[in-house]
Amino acid sequence: MRKKLFLFLFLLLAPLLIVGCGKADENKQTSAGEKKLFKVRVATQSIFNEVPIADDLGFFKEEGIEIEYTGILKPGQSEFLSVAQGVNDAFGNHPSGLAQAILGGAKLKAIAPGMVDHKDIPHVNYLVREDSPIKSLDDIVGKKVGITGPNVCNEGYLKLYLKKHNLPDNVEWVTLPQGGQQEQALKQGLIDVATSHPPYIGIALKQGGVRSIGTSYDILQSSAAGLSVRGFSEKFIKDNPEVVKGYARALYRARVWINSHQKEASELFAKRVNLKPEDVSGRMYHPAPAINASDIELWFAMSEELGLWKKGAIKPTDIYTNEFAPKQ
Repeated sequence: MRKKLFLFLFLLLAPLLIVGCGKADENKQTSAGEKKLFKVRVATQSIFNEVPIADDLGFFKEEGIEIEYTGILKPGQSEFLSVAQGVNDAFGNHPSGLAQAILGGAKLKAIAPGMVDHKDIPHVNYLVREDSPIKSLDDIVGKKVGITGPNVCNEGYLKLYLKKHNLPDNVEWVTLPQGGQQEQALKQGLIDVATSHPPYIGIALKQGGVRSIGTSYDILQSSAAGLSVRGFSEKFIKDNPEVVKGYARALYRARVWINSHQKEASELFAKRVNLKPEDVSGRMYHPAPAINASDIELWFAMSEELGLWKKGAIKPTDIYTNEFAPKQ
């Protein structure tokens, strides 16, 4: 009787057991079939940047990439160093800084262009207080000038201006690395000139009490002079070529979108930094998918004129590759 009862129960429950096992296998296949996003670590941006905008638009996710923000860099840190040390995966900055990092032994490579300068949407705007006696860039000699850190786009442009106009390089550079610090210090009278970057240019001008005495475009008259580049360590590129391709594609889509949607881009970035969209000034970006060789050569010429390295110490082609650029 017991044997018959056991057999009856087994026959009754067997289909359920089979279905249950089938369901477990199905779940396993579903989770295995889901594409896991590849995390790319980047420094959190406090000034206008295309990476968080590409992220908000879903461009990275479509490439199987998840952006992990590791925080704003501390004073004295650079994106190049953070990548070389393994803290971050991707960097973004100017060609001059990249060349210097490589000369210092860092194994890095740029794989995409970033922003450029523009007459109407300048990379840098030089601001003074409304009541300042400074009327033009000629008057910065002997003054305190705020910068976010040593870089061609911070003090370098102004040094080139002074050299071009036969003026003494007698300026006190005051490092204020956090976004908005320069503009605040300017209003408090702690510095005489701010080298203001987006989005803080728009905020400062909107709030009033300051005025512009010139822009980076006024000095160099070239969009390429505002060029930045994006890249990875050589090891990351070697180990993850498809991720690098996807990252380059996402950035290219973001650059094109931002150039034709300045208002919407400013709104997206404003949310990131808790600012009013109408106060945020944006940037123009390189419209091509690949890095232009002549743009890098211009940066090398500027850097060598400033004495950042000896001519011939490094070649423009040593710092970038277009191997991963999207095909048009």
